[in-house]
Amino acid sequence: MDPRRRTAESSEISGGSGWADLPPELLEAILKLVSPRHRVTARVVCSSWRTCARASFPSDLPFDSPRLLLRRPAGDLAFFSLRRAEILPFALPTAAAARCCGHIGGWLAMAFDEDREIALWNITSGESVAIPRPPLFPVAKMLLSAPPTSPGWVVAVLGRSGTIALIQPPGGRWMTIEHGAEHGGFQDMAIWRGRLCALGCDGTVVAYRVSLSRRVAAASVLRAVQHPVGYAAAAAAGGQQRIRGRWWNYLAVDIAGELVVVRREYSVRRDAVDMEVEVVRYAAAEKKWETVEELAGQALFVGSVASMAAPATEGSGIRENCVYVARREVEMLVPHAIGVYSLADGDATGLAISGGHSVAAEPVWINPSIA
Repeated sequence: MDPRRRTAESSEISGGSGWADLPPELLEAILKLVSPRHRVTARVVCSSWRTCARASFPSDLPFDSPRLLLRRPAGDLAFFSLRRAEILPFALPTAAAARCCGHIGGWLAMAFDEDREIALWNITSGESVAIPRPPLFPVAKMLLSAPPTSPGWVVAVLGRSGTIALIQPPGGRWMTIEHGAEHGGFQDMAIWRGRLCALGCDGTVVAYRVSLSRRVAAASVLRAVQHPVGYAAAAAAGGQQRIRGRWWNYLAVDIAGELVVVRREYSVRRDAVDMEVEVVRYAAAEKKWETVEELAGQALFVGSVASMAAPATEGSGIRENCVYVARREVEMLVPHAIGVYSLADGDATGLAISGGHSVAAEPVWINPSIA
């Protein structure tokens, strides 16, 4: 956002010196009546306004359990609330053509595919941070080691070609990791214990210790090849009544700080889409992978842009011991965009999204904060 424009908008809201004398409870009530974008703008006026603006956010806007960020058919962004089971419009000050490819805290990474550029947008302050143009486009996923306000933060991008590149803004140079070719390309990545972990299309998990100053990446294999690269094509062959889809693999870091691989296979029938899910967790002490039979008190949320774990607390709308999947290729075939798989009984259900959303952009799980 242009600082001059932000200042002008702040002046429009403040109006005059009399606003500074308003009781906090009255200012909070007023801010609840304005748009989310102007509520964000009010935060930059002064510390007291920032406090009131934060208090004026409805409790179910995107600041507690994971939300699904959607692109509506009209082009605007919105959040789907699991607790309310409805869409919550949220005005993000960015171009309608931008596509979310990652997030950390309250920062969203927005890709502008036509311009081959990426920018970080803060949904609570309206600030933006430019990222040097990556060598890989389109970008499938972007990770940040820390928010852009932190010293020494690093950006990793995964291209749809299956290659990963890293940079330390603002003055660094991009470094590309080419090892994915031998694994059919990388399908996902996550940051775990200070290492960049990449998941190959053959099921291999490779952990990298990267030195951007020396431009080297020391690799260690955490998980060996699980299936040939051509497995997806073989799995696609099916009968007339049932078509077997491919396995989608996701890397996630759960709330205990453990590395998790989620494998999901779908089957398309004439009247339904079936889903099977397998979850394995890396036991670092034993250096082995274990099948997860139960997610006690929590659920996993997986997608091609972001994956995470969250507690299934009372009133959150989250089902314990379940895997929530958001991906447009399959779930768009039926009138819902969230697949919910129970590890307890293997039952797969769909969570309907009222109002619909565009199939042009991948739905993204995010869990921002207003800190």
